Amino acid sequence: MTRIKGIIAAGTLTGLVLLTVLALGFRNAGAAKETTVNTATAVTTPQQLQDMQTYTTQLEDALQTMQAREAQYQQQIEAANQTIHQLQSQSSTAPTGNYWSEHEEHEHGDYDD
Repeated sequence: MTRIKGIIAAGTLTGLVLLTVLALGFRNAGAAKETTVNTATAVTTPQQLQDMQTYTTQLEDALQTMQAREAQYQQQIEAANQTIHQLQSQSSTAPTGNYWSEHEEHEHGDYDD
């Protein structure tokens, strides 16, 4: 009796899974038909096309202007960095004499004969 109940339960679960898959499959097929119909209805007029081309031209001009400015800024940054490196190399190679003269003054003051 237990074996028969197991077979009936397995058959019932298999049937439920099959029905669920079929129901979801038909639902998705209907959604696919609706999207293909909606995408085919987009139409542009010649005026809209001209407006889009004008806008595209304006964007391209703005992009070229921005790229030219970027090149100028990059040159200015490189020149500033070069100046900074030159100043840093000059300040690191030029020793100051104040430290040694102060140090010697203190030493000579302690050992008077």
